[in-house]
Amino acid sequence: MIIEAQAQIQKETQQGRQNTIQTPSEIIHRYKSILKTLPKAKTMTRAFQKHVIDRNTVVSTSAIGELAIAAPEVYEEVVAKKPCGETVLAFAKRCEAAIQGDEDVKEKMESMKAGGTLLPIRRIKPV
Repeated sequence: MIIEAQAQIQKETQQGRQNTIQTPSEIIHRYKSILKTLPKAKTMTRAFQKHVIDRNTVVSTSAIGELAIAAPEVYEEVVAKKPCGETVLAFAKRCEAAIQGDEDVKEKMESMKAGGTLLPIRRIKPV
């Protein structure tokens, strides 16, 4: 399985195609597809391999997907204030700040992670 994923990465790199995600909506779509794959793949590592994505990439942008799923109204507020040209990582940091700033959202996300509705990603230090 690992060799197949590595071969797929090498093949896509050779063809010049890369899975470059550039908008928050693409990140949310990717997050949901990984979430859907997780029960079949059994582990996050295998789910990431199936989607040909690095774990650190998912971790660094997961705040966007988590906020969009757990608290869509808060997510919409953050998106409304998104300046033109803001990088995905900067937007992910603002989403993380919105999560950390609201205890209700934080608690809801923890319960959703425990229930399997969100990816069980734990961040030691903030994004």
